[in-house]
Amino acid sequence: MSHALRSIAFVAELIHQPIQHDPRALQKLHGELFDTTHCSYRDFRVVPGGAQMSNVIGLPGQPVSCVNLLADRVQVREEQTGSSRSDFQSRINELGEAVLNYLPGQAFIAQQFTVRSIVNLHSTSDSLAFVKEGLCGFSEATMAPFPVEPSIAGLRLTFGASEELDAIFNVRVESFAQDNQSLFLETVGTYAHGLNEENFDQLVVRFDGTYGFLQDRLLAFVGQFDGEGTEL
Repeated sequence: MSHALRSIAFVAELIHQPIQHDPRALQKLHGELFDTTHCSYRDFRVVPGGAQMSNVIGLPGQPVSCVNLLADRVQVREEQTGSSRSDFQSRINELGEAVLNYLPGQAFIAQQFTVRSIVNLHSTSDSLAFVKEGLCGFSEATMAPFPVEPSIAGLRLTFGASEELDAIFNVRVESFAQDNQSLFLETVGTYAHGLNEENFDQLVVRFDGTYGFLQDRLLAFVGQFDGEGTEL
């Protein structure tokens, strides 16, 4: 039984050799991006070690659309903005290419991508009970040492790079504090492979690999506990 995946956050960190940014050069970069189709940012401000370009910066739990140009990395965040997978692909592709041309070494030495999504369960409308009893197998007696029920329960797994996996993947499965009818899923893919002008097309491929790990592998894992006959 399939689950409808609703992505709520995308983050990309493009790591490069440490440099000392020139704020004027970063402001020029902002001006160049302002006229682009997929990677325009309205605001620009200097921050310690670099600059931040943004469209919206909310409080924790509110929408965020920004890029942080830091001494050793470019951090792109689209959180609760309605950005789709293809929107984010276009954004990091356009932004990454512009920054790559700006960097003295013209290379990203590693990349890390984060995809956060939520799904509705089929077997129950209580994701906290699903994680505790269905996913982790915790009984009432198991939880007896604690004085109160947990407000969030979850599972974290790490998968090292191998012949089949060309990255390190960290995944989280948790009940969702903002809506207990939804299950929270997160995958972080860390690629210790360089990117330069010659293989820059791998940027989107590696982001897709992270998204695919959540969509294909993590959802398949969760589905084993959320099919017919598994009602809690």
